[in-house]
Amino acid sequence: MLQWKIFMIMALVGHVFCGISDCLLTYAPNGKVDLASFKDYKKTSTAFKGMPLKNLSFAMALGVVAMTLEIFGYLALCDWMRQFSETYYMIMFVATLVMFINLALHHLFCCLVEWFFVKLNLTEEALHAVWDFFRTTCYTMYLGYAGMLVFAVSFLIAVVTGTTSLPAWACIFNLLPLAIVIMPTKLPAKANVIGVVMFAGLLFLI
Repeated sequence: MLQWKIFMIMALVGHVFCGISDCLLTYAPNGKVDLASFKDYKKTSTAFKGMPLKNLSFAMALGVVAMTLEIFGYLALCDWMRQFSETYYMIMFVATLVMFINLALHHLFCCLVEWFFVKLNLTEEALHAVWDFFRTTCYTMYLGYAGMLVFAVSFLIAVVTGTTSLPAWACIFNLLPLAIVIMPTKLPAKANVIGVVMFAGLLFLI
């Protein structure tokens, strides 16, 4: 159905935009920043020295646009699944809502953490404050990834068991098996690379 394909293209573009946004957050002017090392003041303050606030503001706005586009593709997959199984449809639908409500908030919080750290002149006190803020809101990350996992597993099982019209091998175009292959690599914005590959493959199969 043409509408499903249009929505999947929107999701693919959304993942590209979100990948750009993630890179703006991760690759600071003087080094790469990740959650594991963010609370290290010396490393983080050095990495963010010279970071333009407009980059972080752009990352914030782009993330909102990206996730708005993405959700259409995931809801299209839910709607496509409905013709084969009402149960899988409901599981994937609820998982999509949980995933996007929480990951959209998580992305926004990450942008705000970095924005305020730069705005407050990269001081150690600012880092402690924004890190505390992140820790109190990180449940959105866990809930979002839990929703993503439920969506991926449900979709995987439905394809592998022959519930859908897709051949069993099409299960490779799924967040879970793609994550197993891509996450160990050094590719930037891995989660969004996974999303792009999944929707690119499904566009030719559905």
